[in-house]
Amino acid sequence: MALGWRKEYLRYREFFLNITALYKRNQDLRMFLEVLLSLITISFFTFFALKPTLITIVELYKNIQTKQDLVNQMDTKIQNIAAAQAIFDSEAARISLTETSIPDLASPEAFVRQIEGLAITSSVNLLGVSIGQVTLVGEEKKSSTSQTDIAPLPEGARALTFSVSVNGSYSALARFLSELENLRRPIKVDNTGLTSAQTEEGSELVLLISGRAPYLGQGN
Repeated sequence: MALGWRKEYLRYREFFLNITALYKRNQDLRMFLEVLLSLITISFFTFFALKPTLITIVELYKNIQTKQDLVNQMDTKIQNIAAAQAIFDSEAARISLTETSIPDLASPEAFVRQIEGLAITSSVNLLGVSIGQVTLVGEEKKSSTSQTDIAPLPEGARALTFSVSVNGSYSALARFLSELENLRRPIKVDNTGLTSAQTEEGSELVLLISGRAPYLGQGN
């Protein structure tokens, strides 16, 4: 057993000695191995030295791409806002007319002024204007009475109730009623009545109109 171990030792020893001798005799082989080992060593340490830097570069690239996407989205939103602003500016006159047509508040004083102006342009005499109960300041209260015979206004709009009495010729009264229904502020005419009154100047026609003018109400 001891002789077998020694025999193997001597054989491998001779093998390594031959390689060492060949390495020492062959200058080209020695230089090649030294360069190869140097390159392997440099590559090994270079990889571990540059790995954190490469990871950082990749993360920075991803962050740049993400921020670029955000910038593109912001540019798109800015362009959309600018386009919306341009449309708003071009339609500002119509928007103001819409706000005047259906105001947030009941604005009975503005409505009465419209009726007065309409009476003048229609050549009728305004006998009287009556406005229903309305809250001018503070929280509005819902009416406790319900009118089942009157259809509610669309979209839950609130109503300024009114009644108007005018007198004049039949053609003037017809013109007044027509223009009243075509006011900039929409009017819902619920009832009309035409009577004839005898005065010192003769017979005259009196037109009585009751209806509602919608408004949005506070908080809508």
